[in-house]
Amino acid sequence: MRRFVNPRRNPYFREAQIDHFVARDARGRTVGRISASVDPAHVERFGRHGYFGWFESVDDPEVADALLDAAETWVRERDMVRLTGPHSYCSTQEFGLLTNGFDSRPAAFQSHNPPYYLDLLSAAGFTPDFRTDTFSYFADRDADQLARLVRRGAAVVGQQGLRVRSLEPARWEREIDLIHDLLSASFATNHDMVPMSRAVLGFQTDEIRPFLDPRLVRFVELDGEPVGFSMLMADANEVLAATHGRAGPGFLIRYPWLKRRVGAALVLLIGVRPEVAGRGIGRVLAGEIARVGLGEVPPYRAVHTTWVHEHNWQSRAYMGLTDASPARSYAIYGKALTP
Repeated sequence: MRRFVNPRRNPYFREAQIDHFVARDARGRTVGRISASVDPAHVERFGRHGYFGWFESVDDPEVADALLDAAETWVRERDMVRLTGPHSYCSTQEFGLLTNGFDSRPAAFQSHNPPYYLDLLSAAGFTPDFRTDTFSYFADRDADQLARLVRRGAAVVGQQGLRVRSLEPARWEREIDLIHDLLSASFATNHDMVPMSRAVLGFQTDEIRPFLDPRLVRFVELDGEPVGFSMLMADANEVLAATHGRAGPGFLIRYPWLKRRVGAALVLLIGVRPEVAGRGIGRVLAGEIARVGLGEVPPYRAVHTTWVHEHNWQSRAYMGLTDASPARSYAIYGKALTP
């Protein structure tokens, strides 16, 4: 996280305007934090919206109001007319305020907050813009449904003459180039976000590379050309949970052993070229993800998703095939800014 918020390390700081604010009480104790950001590419496509993110606050409306006021003022000075969040720093990075599932442990990249955050934002005049959910599948609980997805995907591979392969670590940079190309094509007309630049994607994948098992990144090829991909990673939060958040010398000694014992994978990205819509590529990728949930890629025996937008009917249809219900729910909050 320190690298992520460092302007000298994170290339996103060269693409967006970003600032950070910290709240301290009269005794000098830190009681909250927030970031404010404006992404010119997002503004050009969707309008004059600024983001707030990295939001943390004690249970005190005065503290939360001060932080949110600072973010509002900052984006308003940059001619924005609306503030939404939390986005840390934008909609292709960690985002969302937890609204359901407070008693469950988050997977990597699933944000977490206490319930009172909802009251703090509501009291400050923010209302929900949209909802998003995460889902979880387990080999010992959803085996029949996951096996059905595997069969459906395998049938499409045979019918369409497709080839499915894993990421090749020896070709890392070229493989990330390919993922960026597929991701940009698949998100070209997305209604909430703009695709990541190659520099930002490279930075973010390099940061999580120790948990990117090549077997968990799958490419689908049609006539020798890549047309879709899915990227999963080992759930790094299992390692953190095992140490109770204390990264001392003992953690460094246990780290290699803990990393090898991670039992769940997390879906990070899925992309399909729009020109092959209707060819069943999504079914193939869903089948490949289901294989992980079934335990066919040891040691993983469970799969967690990142955010599935309430308007993403394709992904929600696949979730329905497994009879899975949302494990955790999130919301993005927004507020119109007065001149």
